[in-house]
Amino acid sequence: MIVIATTVPKVQKWLEDAFAKYAPEDSYCLAQSEAAQYATTAVSWFPDLDYLETLPQLKLIHSMAAGVEHLNLKRIGHRYQVCRVVDQLHQQGMFDYLQWGVLYYQRFFDQAFEQKKQQRWRQYPQRSTTEIKIGIMGLGQMGGYISQRFAALGYQVSGWSRSLKTLENVQCFAGDSDFGAFLSQAEILINLLPLTESNQGILSQDLFGQLPERACVINCGRGQHLVEQDLIDCLDSGRLRGAILDVFNHEPLAIDSALWQHDKILVTPHVASHAPWSIVVEQILENDRRVREGQNLLNLVDPSKGY
Repeated sequence: MIVIATTVPKVQKWLEDAFAKYAPEDSYCLAQSEAAQYATTAVSWFPDLDYLETLPQLKLIHSMAAGVEHLNLKRIGHRYQVCRVVDQLHQQGMFDYLQWGVLYYQRFFDQAFEQKKQQRWRQYPQRSTTEIKIGIMGLGQMGGYISQRFAALGYQVSGWSRSLKTLENVQCFAGDSDFGAFLSQAEILINLLPLTESNQGILSQDLFGQLPERACVINCGRGQHLVEQDLIDCLDSGRLRGAILDVFNHEPLAIDSALWQHDKILVTPHVASHAPWSIVVEQILENDRRVREGQNLLNLVDPSKGY
């Protein structure tokens, strides 16, 4: 039995509709229902942990998404197993978004749009993929997939993670000792890190200052990774060329946010990629079956690491 557990009303409605459409009727229930006492899995987004801890059969807290920062992993600890959703269509969607972002800067479309405003006709050089150096922060299932897709297209790809990875045609860096070397050659920096206590605010003045002059930044990690004013300052000074932001500290982005108005920032409303609801429900149903039968779970999270 799966209990839908979220404190966000619109997410509650999304999950109810998804499970009603894609799950057997007797496989899920709502929080506070009598059936929840038999729930072995909680599908969650900002759940009420006080309530979940009262459920006697609960063994698994399952994020409805790829991220788990909304689950308060420090409190959960190892009392429950924690899983997240990982899907190939989600990965493909993210690659499509990031390929558009890379081409936006590679083909100087940012300059073309500015020239249109000024009714100015000026051609700019065409750079091949082999000339472009892409740096990807985060080499987990998503980052590893993205880095190898770009490498297969001929880009010069490097990646950075906390622990060293080995990926075909990708120059891999790891840990604090390698971070500066990684940043120094990333002319287009893509952030795909999971959010942890140690990397909040990592996209800051210090990091931007280690990138090549006129580098570009694409943030598809979490809004809390970015120090917004530091980004604006580096764009205004010319240190950075531009930024594409899909995630924000507070969503929806406030109407009076300076990010909306900045000429060198593109804002998209957290749409880089989402797993289809059918896949979300399918993976949660499968993991609930596995946890009831004592089998290994899919896409298991280590609460001590945060991913």
